[in-house]
Amino acid sequence: MTKRPPADDLYMAAHDGIGGRALLAPEVLAVGLGAALLGELLFWRRVQWSGDRLHVVDQQPTADPATSRILERLVAMPGPHGLHQWIAYLPTTGLVTDLIEQRLTADGALRRETRRRLLSSTSSLVFTDPRGPGEPAGRIRTALSYNEPLDVADLMLAGLILATGLDQFVLDTCNPRDRARLSDQFRRTLPEQLHHLIAHTRDVAVQTTGSLQRS
Repeated sequence: MTKRPPADDLYMAAHDGIGGRALLAPEVLAVGLGAALLGELLFWRRVQWSGDRLHVVDQQPTADPATSRILERLVAMPGPHGLHQWIAYLPTTGLVTDLIEQRLTADGALRRETRRRLLSSTSSLVFTDPRGPGEPAGRIRTALSYNEPLDVADLMLAGLILATGLDQFVLDTCNPRDRARLSDQFRRTLPEQLHHLIAHTRDVAVQTTGSLQRS
């Protein structure tokens, strides 16, 4: 299975591979993707946070255009920043989903397909390999079923899957034993900063879902 950055894996997991149908509302997915990019910046050692206070500790761009673009936004707005505030703000910029789609297109996981009709044509992104979207959650399910440890990136991914409600689609076959194993790994292995990231993501996702239901 292909191991991609967590935000890319979250995007993949949030789509049906055959028809390309999104499993989450775009607004909720964007919440998860923005949080995942902040998590990636933590891995790049460009940011850190304690509770809800986010600080930029290194302004140098990363080797990745997507995380570098988010870092630019953070640097342009004097901090310290509220982690919850940024998780809620990033989806409103319209940046995060486009950045991940661009990264997946460059990686070859997505490609643009044009359908021509008599008087018009339509263009859309499709998965190069229809099996690709199933790989990230499949990797997590397999590790849990064999009681194998997940690395920190996959633990963050699993946490964001739970925080956005995506688990009802992609971890629905996990039995209580497997979910207990995941909870135990969260407790034992997940760094405290990522616990905060996932908790705030859950709060913002719930708020976003509530706003969509009221509209």
